Amino acid sequence: MSAISEAWPLLDRGKPHHALGIWREQLLQSHRCLAYIEAAHQALPQDPLAEQRSLVLRLLAQLQAGVPGEAEISLLGQVLRGWAALCLDHAPGRSLQLLERAWACGSDPQLDQQLADLYARQGLAAGAHALAVPQPHQPPWPQRHCAGLHCQPCSSALAANPLPEEPDLQIHALEHGRIWIERHVQLGQTHGVAVAQADGRLIPALVRRYPWHWPDCRVEAQHQLQVLALMAHPHHRPASALQFEGPVLAVADLSAELYYHAQLELMPRLGRAWQQLSAHYPGLRLWHNGGSTPWIREALHHLGIPADRQLCAHRHPHLQACELLVPTYTSSFGRPGVRSLHWLRRFWGAISERLPQADTRGMGVFLSRSPEQRRPLLQHQRWLLALPKLGLQSPSLGRSVAQQLRALECTERVVMAHGGAMANLLLMPRGSELIELMNPGYQPPYSASLLASANQRQRRCLGAATPPILQDLLYAGPLEWPIDLEPSALSAL
Repeated sequence: MSAISEAWPLLDRGKPHHALGIWREQLLQSHRCLAYIEAAHQALPQDPLAEQRSLVLRLLAQLQAGVPGEAEISLLGQVLRGWAALCLDHAPGRSLQLLERAWACGSDPQLDQQLADLYARQGLAAGAHALAVPQPHQPPWPQRHCAGLHCQPCSSALAANPLPEEPDLQIHALEHGRIWIERHVQLGQTHGVAVAQADGRLIPALVRRYPWHWPDCRVEAQHQLQVLALMAHPHHRPASALQFEGPVLAVADLSAELYYHAQLELMPRLGRAWQQLSAHYPGLRLWHNGGSTPWIREALHHLGIPADRQLCAHRHPHLQACELLVPTYTSSFGRPGVRSLHWLRRFWGAISERLPQADTRGMGVFLSRSPEQRRPLLQHQRWLLALPKLGLQSPSLGRSVAQQLRALECTERVVMAHGGAMANLLLMPRGSELIELMNPGYQPPYSASLLASANQRQRRCLGAATPPILQDLLYAGPLEWPIDLEPSALSAL
């Protein structure tokens, strides 16, 4: 067992001073950590977790500066409690582990209460009451049937079957139906979506919640039962609903605030449903959870949906309408179907073809992730300087969606940091190649169906592993781990 992996068990045994001592030694010995720490500092102005990340950076700086003492132990407790709060709603088991470790750094009534509530949810009444009286009406404790989006067997199964048949889009017309979203307070992203009849009965096929799973998961049925139990609990439903008298098309998806999920999952449902319904409902309103980002505004503009017809789910997270119209999920999470992709290509293709096309013959396109973004490419600036030698160009991602798509329409080769505007591959030519730069600890198959639908090739180029000391201290999880890869890595492919 490495010294780093020994540090957490020391914390579990109530020895935070010893754990901090090991981390200090590793920080002083690892020059690679500096690039990660510097990138985190650069990202703070745009970081939704800036307050929590600043605490961690302060702890790391104090460990580098001197031998840890009581101040560092107290600060570590704050860090652990911050990460515990972040994952409480979607991963209470992880939250409990972090709070138990924080308790080793010093307890107080608030921490005792948090632990008591979590123990009570697990059915450990004696342990709970030893700390505090648990609060009543706690949500059920979710069981982990598989690793969800981090499940390797499920991920491999998706990659092997990226394009199953996609059913027709259907519309649920619900008299006085309800829809609500559950948003992660700190991340500002939708973590749960529920649709119910007027009497409050959930419609299982229209309910989703993190931790979600890849398609065809072997324990999907158990997972769905658990999701229904959680979303039915008052803790996961906004208290009051916006009441609306007219017909409303309501469309929401998990993480629809992010470009990939908005473009490839939310928009095919929203766009097809609006085109199908708007002629029959002259006063139709739209309620959605994509937010007011430039890419959402652009898409809704091209669909001809005026701003005064739109209801923001972020402002009104719980809606009840006299006629609620909700489209079915025709694709699985992370695997947009053939019909969805066909609609997107036709929709955006008709818009982008009206734009001038740059001469990119013989040049590949580079899609990066800057230090200000989540999961950045650490060597971003070095990659930009190396582009001419690599035969690549980097289009501006500050342009419109149509302009970004147009920039990729003639290229035969794209080098992309994972997550770097992946949805812009929509109009890339058939048979072209994607080289995806990835962290070895985070390789989800989000591009599988997109590439398979156009017979495009993919190669993965893996960077260095994130230093273990930073994995659980500086980041919320693998989806935040940076890509640590030099431009010279392309020559090895």
